[in-house]
Amino acid sequence: MTRHARLATRLALALLAAHALPALAQTGTITGKVDSTPPKYLPDTVVYVKQAPGTFAPKSEAMDQKGLAFVPHILVVTKGDTVKFLNHDTVAHNVYSPDEDAYNLGTFKPNEERAHTFAKEGAYTQLCSIHPEMLGYIFVSQNPYAAAVDAKGSYTIKNVPPGNYKLAVWNAKLKAPEQSVTVAGGKTAEASFSLKR
Repeated sequence: MTRHARLATRLALALLAAHALPALAQTGTITGKVDSTPPKYLPDTVVYVKQAPGTFAPKSEAMDQKGLAFVPHILVVTKGDTVKFLNHDTVAHNVYSPDEDAYNLGTFKPNEERAHTFAKEGAYTQLCSIHPEMLGYIFVSQNPYAAAVDAKGSYTIKNVPPGNYKLAVWNAKLKAPEQSVTVAGGKTAEASFSLKR
């Protein structure tokens, strides 16, 4: 490669990098912590942006059944997404929800799967008529900017476009007021919640 060609290549790479940096900085992050009274209800919590502009391509997600439990305990999806319900237990399961756009997927054997597409926003309790001790949740948001909390109550919502939003928290038993949050490109906004009855 000639010196001129090497120079041209470096210039092209520099221009590409210059254009890529603003693209990477276009979105921001929302992070924070949730505490609850009583603490035992903390695992049943999702933090989410209430409304966000744009259209969101449908995705496929999965909720498994292992050890007579729904895994993950809470699955966060966007309206229009399809959830595959897997069965990696050694027994048959039935998956149903009485909430919102209620459904019953019937009974399916180990290593079989069933699917459901969520057309309505809301929180869907996941139950098994064969094993009444099983309980999980699917939270269907208007947009993909939502996250379930971890064991310590922390959450992180990534790739949020810059703007002013209402941030809300959902919990199966407890409540907390909404908050306003401003997201700037390449920055992290913080918001914490205290859940109570």
